[in-house]
Amino acid sequence: MKKFAAIGMSTIAAVLLGASVASASGGGGSSSGTWPTSMPLPTSPGRIVSQSSTTAVVRSTDPVATVQSKLDSTYAAKGCTRKLAVNRPRDYLCRNASTGKTDEVYFTFAALDPTATDPSRSQTNAFYLKG
Repeated sequence: MKKFAAIGMSTIAAVLLGASVASASGGGGSSSGTWPTSMPLPTSPGRIVSQSSTTAVVRSTDPVATVQSKLDSTYAAKGCTRKLAVNRPRDYLCRNASTGKTDEVYFTFAALDPTATDPSRSQTNAFYLKG
């Protein structure tokens, strides 16, 4: 019975993860290109590992809490509103001056153990949804 329950839970987890990935990419437009310059990424310090027009991955030597604080300051200075959401630790709504609509950018985070070859302490995953 325990084996059945474990299989059932892993199936539920796979379905939920699949749903969250699908919603992250939906509505953002094309996935090719580069991250929009109007939506700052936490690259000070940090390096972009991968990017498209709707997603980006940044590694930083700053811990997650420091990256989150920097994002809050950066997006507040842009006039964006922080939206509280359960599955999106940092979620901002920003008015797009060229379209008059509201764009959404949100970030998820992973804490990393630094190594000799990669001193990164955190990874930030960014998602852009154009309004």
